Amino acid sequence: MARARDGFLAAILALSVPSTVLADDPVVSLQVPPGATSQLRVVLPPVIPQEPTPIIIDQVGPDFGVVGVMQLGAPEAAGTAVIDGDSVIIRTVSPPSGVSSDPMIAVTVAVSDQATEVATVNLSVAASALDPASSSLPGLFNQIDSVVNGPVSITQVLPGGGLLPAGSLVALVGSGFQPGAQVLIDGVPAASTSWVDSTRIEVVTAAETQLDGKLVTVANPDLTGAACFSSLRTTDLGASAKPLLAATTAIFPLQTLSKAAFAAPANGTFFALALQNPGAAESTVSVEVSDGTSVVASTSLLLPPLTRVSREVSELFPGGIPGGGSVFLLTASVPVQMLGLNGNENDVSVTPVLPAPPSP
Repeated sequence: MARARDGFLAAILALSVPSTVLADDPVVSLQVPPGATSQLRVVLPPVIPQEPTPIIIDQVGPDFGVVGVMQLGAPEAAGTAVIDGDSVIIRTVSPPSGVSSDPMIAVTVAVSDQATEVATVNLSVAASALDPASSSLPGLFNQIDSVVNGPVSITQVLPGGGLLPAGSLVALVGSGFQPGAQVLIDGVPAASTSWVDSTRIEVVTAAETQLDGKLVTVANPDLTGAACFSSLRTTDLGASAKPLLAATTAIFPLQTLSKAAFAAPANGTFFALALQNPGAAESTVSVEVSDGTSVVASTSLLLPPLTRVSREVSELFPGGIPGGGSVFLLTASVPVQMLGLNGNENDVSVTPVLPAPPSP
């Protein structure tokens, strides 16, 4: 039985090398139990992060919704996800130097606990073209696969991200876990694994690890099991008053910064700053606005541990600031993740803007 379970885990880990899909508008089906989640992973070719070409995922199925989007495999890349009714529109970007590995997007969908049976969730995935005259370009994304949980579900990995020292406790929360279940966290040795009950398994790590985006698998003695990519769970400090920004999830670069600068783009209809504190200590982030010659306004934001916030600059500076060309200088008392958001309410788009080092 142990050998069979090892084979099951190997099969799940093989999902990290999925089959190639080059369809114009592929439909991916996920089997998800009531109250559970599953994930869809889209592997993007290098051209996508260099340009903010949208990946559009349309939901086809009852009683479910998108509850999370994260970037995998490219720690310097970032993105935005605009959840608009029954679709999510994702844009990604990476530094001009590129990334060391193909960037990936993992989309988590959840089925309502009011559903009466295992739901079949169909997701239609399309990559829009850079040319507005064309509706799509086949093959702009080159690989699609899904982690289908079946009768077992991992709904949360706690903590879902962050740099963890050896001896840290990682908890899997979900359903259908059996005594004797085996757990693997990709690339992370375990000092111990403890089955608590059918909804929780606890793992103590044996080495330091960056947990963000790790593939986590559980295999029961009866060979049922589940897998998911871990993601940091943070608390939103309140939605923006701007509807498009409130509907946008920032996909932050993994790196935390103590200083950064953002130049407000001249295009678009609004510019926003998104901040996330993945650490255990609160951080005060000071924001100064420069007109190119001097600081003309300043404010600050307090981010408790494991919190995030996105604000349009007029919400940060209600007295008014210079328009396009303004530079925002950010300084954090404890390093946090930072991202700019360039919104265009005319075409309902939000483009990620990577931070730049501040001038000396």
